[in-house]
Amino acid sequence: MKTLNKICGIAILAIILTLAIPAKSKAQDNGGYISDQEFYDNLQPYGTWVSDPDYGNVWVPDAEDGFRPYATRGHWVETDYGNTWVSDYPWGWATFHYGRWRHDDYYGWEWIPGHEWAPAWVSWRHGRRGRKAYFGWAPLIPGISISISIGGGGGGPQIPDNYWVCVPQAYINRPNINNYYVPPSRTVNIIHNTTIINNTYVYNNQTYISGPRPQEIRQATHQNVKVYNITNVNNTTIVNNIHNNTINIYRPAVQAAPNARPARVVDAVAYKQQNPHQAIASRGGSNAAPAFNHSAAAKLAMVAKNPRPDNKVVHVNSVSSRPNAAPPATPPAQAAAAKQPQPGSNARPNTPATQAAAAKQRQPGSAARPNTPAAQPAAEKQAQPGSNARPNTPAAQAGDTRPSKPGANGRSNSPAAQASQQAVQQKAAQAAQQAQQQKAALQAQQQKAAQSAQQAEQQKAAQQAQSAQQQKAAQSAQQAQQQKAAQAAQQAQQQKAAQQAQLAQQQKAVQAAQQAQQQKATQAAQQAQQQKAAQAAQQAQQQKATQAAQQAQQQKAAQVAQQAQQQKAALQAQLAQQQKAAQAAQQAQQQKAAQLAQQQKAAQQAQQQKATQAAQQAQQQKAAQQQQKAAQLAQQAQQQKAAQQRAAQQQKQKPKPAPPTPPNQR
Repeated sequence: MKTLNKICGIAILAIILTLAIPAKSKAQDNGGYISDQEFYDNLQPYGTWVSDPDYGNVWVPDAEDGFRPYATRGHWVETDYGNTWVSDYPWGWATFHYGRWRHDDYYGWEWIPGHEWAPAWVSWRHGRRGRKAYFGWAPLIPGISISISIGGGGGGPQIPDNYWVCVPQAYINRPNINNYYVPPSRTVNIIHNTTIINNTYVYNNQTYISGPRPQEIRQATHQNVKVYNITNVNNTTIVNNIHNNTINIYRPAVQAAPNARPARVVDAVAYKQQNPHQAIASRGGSNAAPAFNHSAAAKLAMVAKNPRPDNKVVHVNSVSSRPNAAPPATPPAQAAAAKQPQPGSNARPNTPATQAAAAKQRQPGSAARPNTPAAQPAAEKQAQPGSNARPNTPAAQAGDTRPSKPGANGRSNSPAAQASQQAVQQKAAQAAQQAQQQKAALQAQQQKAAQSAQQAEQQKAAQQAQSAQQQKAAQSAQQAQQQKAAQAAQQAQQQKAAQQAQLAQQQKAVQAAQQAQQQKATQAAQQAQQQKAAQAAQQAQQQKATQAAQQAQQQKAAQVAQQAQQQKAALQAQLAQQQKAAQAAQQAQQQKAAQLAQQQKAAQQAQQQKATQAAQQAQQQKAAQQQQKAAQLAQQAQQQKAAQQRAAQQQKQKPKPAPPTPPNQR
């Protein structure tokens, strides 16, 4: 009964261990396995690998002007792992979720490959400046760990101020978030007034920087925050495809490959020496964002992809010297150990029970037995086929001590002795038979229990073997398919790379033409606006000048009219005065003529004197009249003429004075 209980306990333990064994390890939740070589091969068409003296092989993207990691052509979405960067670039699955970014003074933004996946390798900050609240993030540079990023302390490397990107908190989950970035000149002041966001998400002993929590974003945006579920895909063609509440992400486990190397790599020092004025990095000030020169990056890519490269600058690695970039047929032990199951899956954690179950797994086809005290005796008691081994029991040992065959030494010849010996032998045989029967019954029970356990184990092993064979067959088929797919993919990639290169060149040409057209259109629009503004200003000036001229003419006309009126009034006043003077002179002349006539009658001498005085006065008056006539206008000429005529008449009327008497006649 105890044996049956042990057997039942073994079976139950085996079932528990079977349930405790997690599902077959799949890298990054079915994301697959890759090596560093796949980074080198997949990113080659989209940029240039450069051999950096400090960081090894780094990748410089052939991106547009002003490119910035985690800022250009992408946006943030909330997932189970926190804020996840969704990039629109076909190479964004690698460069924004593995490795680190740094900005070189000559080559601009460089990506250093890494082996761990994350929703984004950035550091987060938040705070207020004035009335607005901001979120800020910046790429983690090499040498900064997650603990330093969320702790903010330590004496190690620090993220430069111009790496940071800031946006008002209300726009953090907008697909067009790039329209709301704060200008770099203001970002530095904002960053200095913010604090580090220490939110993390720990899953399967892996810590991720999650950034702002959904509650904080909901409070800032006043809208519900959708949290997307991550769906793993095994290729890069449909990455970052958002559908309903899920997002497709390619996040394979990366295995370090010491022999991996790019097909072509540019020597950083040699290229810089040959092209000192073709820097990809901008030369802006300390507060300016590290910009990116597309023309210089395109030239670097052309030098690397030249069919006849300069061996002093470009090192070409042959295909035979590089490892196969295809995924391995079976997952490596390290990647299997680092398996990260999807949140919410039924896989159990790495407990001692699962370790024990993992340690008991054998190669396909082997009959693994549970290593328990109850199972060991049953296993030890199973005799090999064809063996005559007897059970190690006292009864069996007693049976082995019976006398030897007749004729041997010590044989008794008496009938009594023989009868006694036979009786003893019979008893011994019966005892041995009973013991054998008991032992056989016990062995039968034990064998039955062992057979049951063995059958259960064999069924389990058969199932495991069948599953292993199926998996092996599936892996073989998958390997064949992968090899075919790899070959087809390689050919497709080559064709695609050629097409992409051609398309890229065409797109570049189209973009250059579009940019030229846009620049021309912008210049034409600016010129048209400037001409329009100049015309408007000229018209305004002309109108203003016309109005001023009109006003001046009006003022001048008024002044002329006023002056004419004043001159007319002066002339009228002068004429009136002249008329009064003429009348007074006429009256005086008349009075004087009357007086002269009376004086002439009184005495000739008095008349002569008066005549002389009158003549003198007449001459004076005539001189005065002549002076007045010279000063007067043509209008007064008639009056002067009339006065002269009257004066002449008066002179004719006056008596002529007697000539003086000579002295001798007196």
